[in-house]
Parts: sequence; structure tokens; C-alpha cells
Amino acid sequence: MSQSAGGAGGVLKVKSRQEGDSRVLAASGQLTERECGEFLAALNTEFDSGAGRVVLDLRDLMYMSSAGLGALVSMHKRFSDAERRLILAGANLRVRKLLALTSLDKLIENADSVEDALK
Repeated sequence: MSQSAGGAGGVLKVKSRQEGDSRVLAASGQLTERECGEFLAALNTEFDSGAGRVVLDLRDLMYMSSAGLGALVSMHKRFSDAERRLILAGANLRVRKLLALTSLDKLIENADSVEDALK
């Protein structure tokens, strides 16, 4: 699956793939209020796939707004309530700082890389 949303310079692209018994959703570009609908739709598709673990590959995500953080929190709750795992992987320094500032790095499982998340 590949989707894109947003305007010039702020385009969010998401691509998904199967890795063993897990799904990996790679997000690139920017995640702002404009792109949140498409982002949530992609995450909901992965949730609906029934995978016990979904790894959100953030290595190419350059920017995330508060709307993006809200989307992560809502999806974390959905996965957690279903006793399934949503793991953030490979976030760049800017996104890691944002997650730490909001303490979401403590709430949502995260890993240094997709490979680490799949272990």
C-alpha cells in the first residue's frame, strides 16, 4: 500500500510491507493536521490486518505537529486496548525530542531502528 497526502513540500507518504509476522508502515515527509486523516487511515488499515505488531518506521519523517502526536496517541490506545503492539522506530533527532518533550517516548514503545523493533 502506498498513499500520499498534503501539499507541496509537506507531502506525507506512507508505504506498508510484511516482515515475518509483523507489518511495517514507513512514513516520510511531514505529518501535520492536513495529513492526519490519511495517516490515521493507513494505521487503521494496518490495525485491521490483524498483525500483532505494527512497526511505524519514522526514519524519513522530517516533521510532526501536535496533530500527528494526537494521531499516535489515539492509535497507541487502540493497539493497547487490543493487546497488540505499535512500535515507533528510527525517529530522527527532531521527532525524538518532540516525543521526549511530550513524554510519548515513555508511553509508546519505541526502538532505534526497524530491525531492533522486529527482534
